[in-house]
Amino acid sequence: MMIQQKPYEFMVKYQQQKDWIDGRGNFIAFAFFLGGISGGLFLASAYFNSLLGMFVAWLLAGAMGVSYMIHLSHPMRFWRMFMKPKTSWIARGFIFIMLFIGFTTLTLIVGEWAPGATGILTALKVIAGIFAFAQSIYTGFAVSYVSAIKVWNSAIVPVLFVTCGLTGGLAILLAIMMGQNSAQIATLENIIRVVLIALAVIIGVYLWNTTYSSAAAREAVKRLIGGSLAPLFWVGVFFFGIVIPVAISITTYFTGEASSGLLITAIISEIIGGLALRFAILKAGVYTPLLPAD
Repeated sequence: MMIQQKPYEFMVKYQQQKDWIDGRGNFIAFAFFLGGISGGLFLASAYFNSLLGMFVAWLLAGAMGVSYMIHLSHPMRFWRMFMKPKTSWIARGFIFIMLFIGFTTLTLIVGEWAPGATGILTALKVIAGIFAFAQSIYTGFAVSYVSAIKVWNSAIVPVLFVTCGLTGGLAILLAIMMGQNSAQIATLENIIRVVLIALAVIIGVYLWNTTYSSAAAREAVKRLIGGSLAPLFWVGVFFFGIVIPVAISITTYFTGEASSGLLITAIISEIIGGLALRFAILKAGVYTPLLPAD
């Protein structure tokens, strides 16, 4: 597929990357999203000792793998990627997914059938947690490793992706725990408030830093905040991903309690915002022209 209408336009115009966002490439965005919330959900579930949360994280990791498989031109040859972990972040990602799924399976088995084996269970949670974090943050490294696309080539991207994944994971755990221990829910809501504020700050720092990193990155940021991608960014990322959850979180902080309707709204908003963030950043990726435009 050509990335420009005329063969020479890539030399003088910024061209949007297509491989990771159009057509089959959309499944990469879904895979990055699922990997982030899966890792974040497992870490939060392990902290709150929720086997159901860990199981949902396990399902989401499997869905991430399926999404990757759909993206591949030849899915039945996926095993070849395991042979290139030294040069490919996608290959490393597959390895992280497999190890996370394997150790999470063992954690679920021990947690369900031998809950008294606390030493073994704790060790398995720690190991699975390491791979959960690796699975979540590697998606950011896979993006930031692409030096040809300057808006991606930032050390902040992995931090942004893992924080966003944690936000979504915490939201899903909140949905799982609704109606259960009120003290744990209150603690979880406090954690969500902190992570949401951190996410907003990281997004701001990322945009500010990226704007001054290069002309191509500045063009990408313009598309995000005032160009063709502005509706996706301001409505999807900013409004759904930050404003609504933060507003509800502040409301519950001062009222001391929240209705199920408000919590569900916040949960759905955070998930929409996380997905929109991945799509917005991937769609903003543009290649630098070889020659300045006239």
